[in-house]
Order: sequence, then structure tokens, then C-alpha cells
Amino acid sequence: MFIFPYKKGSESAKALSEAIGAKRIKAEGSRFKGSPEKVVINWGSSELPEEVMKCKVINPPAITNVASNKLKFFQAISNYNEEQGYDNDEAVSIPQFTTDRHTAKMMASSGTILVLRHKLTGNSGEGIELIEGYNRDTDVMPTAPLYVVYIPKKQEYRVHVANGKVVDLQRKARRHDIADEDINWRIRNHDNGFIFARNDLHVPRGVSRQAILACKAIGLDFGAVDIIYNERQQKAYVLEINTAPGLTGQTLEGYAERFKNWGQPQEEQAVQLEAPVPNEREAFIRAMQAPVPVYMPRGQAARILLDDEF
Repeated sequence: MFIFPYKKGSESAKALSEAIGAKRIKAEGSRFKGSPEKVVINWGSSELPEEVMKCKVINPPAITNVASNKLKFFQAISNYNEEQGYDNDEAVSIPQFTTDRHTAKMMASSGTILVLRHKLTGNSGEGIELIEGYNRDTDVMPTAPLYVVYIPKKQEYRVHVANGKVVDLQRKARRHDIADEDINWRIRNHDNGFIFARNDLHVPRGVSRQAILACKAIGLDFGAVDIIYNERQQKAYVLEINTAPGLTGQTLEGYAERFKNWGQPQEEQAVQLEAPVPNEREAFIRAMQAPVPVYMPRGQAARILLDDEF
């Protein structure tokens, strides 16, 4: 087994390669020769060299490209839900979104809080702008490639999934070395005062299932799924999937165990995933490379503010 990191200095790719005894493939100047018998873990890259593409690739680049782009990801999930049926148990819950500035103005004017994504491939909250208290007569709606309805949440989780099974569970917890006035409860990332933790981990029903279904929906073999939970609605919403997550401790051990036994029979689980046959998988990858029309998920945009949710 080999690993192709999305960048040369990826610490998580290095840690995984050491844990499973796999060699890393260089993006440039590599002497690696591919063949159908070789297995390569694609660690977050949307493009792979020709020799790597000759191998069996875990997380094909076309699908990784969809996961890494916020708009493409929401569009792919919306199309999947439309095919499955929104009342189907296999549907994946995501926030309402639009790419249309006029629609965003109407939503914000009704009191809806919007999250603007100025950068579709950013991480750690990069390129995010929050619009609240919008006045259509005096305020100007910024231009952005993606507008997402803000969903208040009690907790935010990261669910690591590999080969259709949960590898590890974490929640975003407040850093106690950050002053109260510097904490941003709505955009929870490291800069805003949050870290991943396992203490007091009480995961609501449906969170793990949504993570597994989200990976299945776009065809990912593994990924770290970021999910928020709205307690009033008792509903989990998928925000995004990271295909090159940070790996340490228990998380690293979980991924290493799955990759070491990749291709081996898996014990039965709550959500049974069917492995697509080669022709179906190739067709799906081609479909993901094609332009996808914008689709607004069903449901009226509404502002939901609770005392214990942010």
C-alpha cells in the first residue's frame, strides 16, 4: 500500500504512512510505477499523476475534488437526495443554500442568518462571512459564490469514516485559554477558540449515520465529516467532509486499523453500504466531473434562535 499526499509537508500523511508501513509517493520527481495490483491512498489530492491512476485508488481524485469544494459538495448531496427522495432514510441533511445574490438578499431580509463562503476550497473557517440583521433598504449584500443558511447548534462534531464504518468521534470544545470575548460560538474553529475533544462526548442519535451516508452519497472511501446538531429540531446537518484530516492518537490508530485491513470482510454495521461495481464507480466519477446545476434543498429558510444554541 502507498500514500499520495496532497502536499509534500502533510504531517497526517506522514503519520499514517509510519503507522501502516506505507511509502509516500512524491508529486514531482517520483520513480513510482503504477499497476492495477498496487493500492494507493489518495490523501486529499484532487489530481493524481498518471502512474498513480494506473493503481487501485482509495478516494479517487474526482470525488475528492467534489468533497474539497463547498459548492460542489452541496450540489452533489442535493442531487443525491433528489434521486433518493427527501423522505427516504438514506437522505443526507444539509443546510439550505444558494448561489444567487438576489435570493440571498430575500432570505436575509426575512431575518435569516447567512454564512457567506467567499472561498469554496478554504478550511478552518477561511473566507467565511456572517450576515445577520440585514436591512434591505440600507445594507448591501456582498457578492459570494455560495450563501448558506446558518443553523444554530448545540454541539459540533467531527465523525471519521473509513470503508463505511466510524473510525473515531470528536466534538468541538471550547479552549479555556481563550477569553470569553474572543470566543466565536457560531464559527467554531481553532482561531475562534475551539479544539477537538472526546471528554463529555454524548453523540446524539443520527450523527454517525449522517456521516456514513454523506460519504456514501458522494462515493468517498474515507473522510472526516463535520456535523452540527440542532437540539430543538433534534436533527444533524452535514457541513463538509475533509479528505486529509489531522491524525493523532486514537484517530490515527482508527484509520491505521482500517487501512491495514482494507479489502477484508467487515463485520455487519447499522448502516450497510454496498460497494459499487467497477462500471458504476467509473460512471459516478465521470458524473462528478461534469457541471452540476444549482439546487435549493426543500424547506423554507427560517431563523431559529435558542438560548442554548448558537
